[in-house]
Amino acid sequence: MSPLSPTHLWLIKRIRIACVIAFAAGAFLPPFIPKAAFAQQDPSLATQKFLLVEEGFLKKTSPLTRQGDRRAYAKGTILTVKDGDSLERLSRWYPVSVETIRWANNLQEGQPIRPGDELLILPVDGVLHTVSRGQTLSRIAQLYDIPMIDILNQNDLKSEFIMAGQQLIVPNGRPIIEKKVQVATVDAETPTDEPTKPTKKPVVVVVQPTAPFTPTPTPGVLQKPCALTCYYTQHYRAGHYAVDMQDKSNGVLGGPIYASEDGTVIRAAKGWNGGYGNVIEVDHGNGLVTLYGHNKELYVKEGDRVQRGQKIAWMGNTGQVYGATGIHVHFEVRVGGVKKNPVLYLE
Repeated sequence: MSPLSPTHLWLIKRIRIACVIAFAAGAFLPPFIPKAAFAQQDPSLATQKFLLVEEGFLKKTSPLTRQGDRRAYAKGTILTVKDGDSLERLSRWYPVSVETIRWANNLQEGQPIRPGDELLILPVDGVLHTVSRGQTLSRIAQLYDIPMIDILNQNDLKSEFIMAGQQLIVPNGRPIIEKKVQVATVDAETPTDEPTKPTKKPVVVVVQPTAPFTPTPTPGVLQKPCALTCYYTQHYRAGHYAVDMQDKSNGVLGGPIYASEDGTVIRAAKGWNGGYGNVIEVDHGNGLVTLYGHNKELYVKEGDRVQRGQKIAWMGNTGQVYGATGIHVHFEVRVGGVKKNPVLYLE
């Protein structure tokens, strides 16, 4: 065989370069899909954003957690609202309640949805919980009174290992605290020839969610009932279904007591009160009640509306107080009438 001429060698070299370029381009370009294939799709899927799938689970990316390096794994769907959609209609399309859709998307009761809004639809009734620092799967299960195995199975967890910032579906769970729509009144004058007194006209103020897919506040959602410098003197245990906290700021024993969350005062009583001493109870809704005992002074009365962080009392030692604990606040958390470990709920 005669050797190849310089022209042939040059041509072969050009062909090799062209092949390499074509191979490299094919590795980075998406596969070609005929338009006819899209035409056969269910048109209702066109408005839904199905994300990356891993082991059969839809992967919700950073818009759900607002953290680029944190991804939640769940069987959820992100739906884009169309004209004519309502929460009631979506509830009929998907096997979840209206409340579940509201909770997952931080929507206030009665707040409308609009075309173009993106909603997270959970696969089952329940809530979306964002793991806080220090929380364990066992504590989260206790928090919602849901078997831990149900949370494991729903989220396809292989072990109890979870990370702060991770999002979990809690099947059949309910929000610990659900913010209500604020109702205010303003003066409204009726135009007449005779002078009249202004009448009060109710105005509904809808609190808009801070961001899409921000779940309803979850524990630790309760603020500590005393200053940041206060510390535990007794923990939750059999016979003491509460925590005691004491404050010695600047060398002075005692300090202000704060409401742990918005709510209504359902008890503000002085005296012995079964050993609680001067006591306050606040109803936060959804069956959640907090109790503050052994106060020296009370600054609210029954029926008052209080806000998170509002000063409601002063730390004292009224009622059944003895031993080394001295002046402190006895803090209880009750859910549906059952005393829970307050540490699960505190920030």
